Parts: sequence; C-alpha cells; structure tokens
Amino acid sequence: MVKLAYNANGLRTLSLERAIEVVADAGYEGIELSLHPSHLDPFAFGSAEAEPVHKALERSGLTACCLAAGADNLLGPERFEPSLIHPTAEGRARRVDLVLRSVRIADELGIPYVNFATGKRKPEVPAEQARQWLVEGIRQVLDGPGSAVLAMEPEPEFFLETNDGVARLADELGSDRFALAQDLGHCRVVEEDYLGSVERNLPYTRIIQVEDIKGRVHHHEIPGDGDIDFTGFFSVLRRGGYDGYVSVELYNHADSYEHALRRSREVLTAALAAAEQRG
Repeated sequence: MVKLAYNANGLRTLSLERAIEVVADAGYEGIELSLHPSHLDPFAFGSAEAEPVHKALERSGLTACCLAAGADNLLGPERFEPSLIHPTAEGRARRVDLVLRSVRIADELGIPYVNFATGKRKPEVPAEQARQWLVEGIRQVLDGPGSAVLAMEPEPEFFLETNDGVARLADELGSDRFALAQDLGHCRVVEEDYLGSVERNLPYTRIIQVEDIKGRVHHHEIPGDGDIDFTGFFSVLRRGGYDGYVSVELYNHADSYEHALRRSREVLTAALAAAEQRG
C-alpha cells in the first residue's frame, strides 16, 4: 500500500520539531526531512542535534522516509552550485563532501534514502566529461562510510533530467546503494508520456515526490491545481507493485503550509481511492 509523506522543505518557516507535529496532525504517515539551516544544517549536525529529532519522530509516529539534500543554497549563493559536475575539482569535492555528510545524517536518524541531483552542466564542460565526473563523484560517496541509499532525482534543465537517464546511470554503477527518486511533476515537465515513464522506471525507484504542474511549466502547484492525472498515477503504482512513500514537495508554499498540507492530502487520498476502485 502506498503511503503519503510531506517534505519538510515546505515547512521551513517552522522549527523542525513543529514541522514534524503538523505533518502528523494532518494525517500523513511519513515526512521527508530536508537539509536547510533552519532544520538540519549539514555543517552543524551532530548527536546533540539528532536527539530532539528522534524524540519528535517518536512522539508523532511518523516515519522519516527520506533526507532531501538538494536545497539550492547549501554551498553558496549560486543556486545548486558547486555541483557534482562543476568545472573545478575543488567545487566537485565540496559537493561530494556534502553528500557524504548527508549520508552520515541519514544514518544517524535512521533514514533509508538520501535524495540528491546532478546539478546543471555548464557550457564549458563537455557532456562526456560531465558524465565521467558524475560517476567518479558518486563512486566516492558509495566507497565512503554509511549505509543510506543514494536516490538521484531527475530535475528539469539539470544534466540528468529524466527517469530513463538516472536508470541508465544506475545500470552503469551496478550498486544496491544507488537508485532513482522520481519526481512526478518533473516527469510531467520533461517527458511526453509521463505516466509511461513512471511505470517503466518503477523497478529503479525507492521514493517518489509529487506536486501538481500546470501547462508543463516547472512550478510546484498544490495537487488539484494543475493538470496531472493523479488517479492514473496511483493506478500505475498499483500495477507496478510500488508500496513505498509518495512525498508531497511544495517548497514554494511554505507561507500557506496549512492549506497545502490539507488540500494535498485530500486530493491524493481521493485519487488513491479512485485508483483502487478502478482496479
């Protein structure tokens, strides 16, 4: 059975402990924690910071299903930079260090997956070189300490922006600790047959993020406010036997989080019930 979660990056105006409470109160089963200075600062996190998170999760009954490590300003003012395919070795090393820190935090909190992305390829970097650097960087993380699975999220305009692209990389890496983190909205933006892509790549998938999309424009809308066929989406998951978490990601609705939490769950729960009736 699919389980619903909510990404805490849409609750960053609250403390992390309060964010966990409101997600539980809204009826979700899981929460996707997110690296952010106001919640989990990857450069200041230790056992002292982990203890209140453990306690808040225990009180709430929520499962921390994933750690999102893709906030745009974690390493500096240039959005999503430096990336794993940055032109400088120093820049790439900083991103590798961040992903390693993310794995350590996930392991400390008992979170099974770390969600991350490739970043954008700069014009001066040939595609073949970018792919080589990407593979090298991921292998450095996989060879390092930790057990959390690296779940790569395709992102519009990033080096890898499709499910198929991440699936091919997974085949190349051949590691049980590398998988796909689908984002349904991103899939809708970049792929003509977005539900077909979701279904085709379920064997690689460990977590799925969702938001609605209107007119294939990359703007995260509250479910029900765009064009995505959520009943069809949940039917695809039923056929494919996916029983993991579907995590709502509405980082741009933090100022209206109560409405976003409530409406998202209402729309997704109704679509899930309709998919079950459809069979």
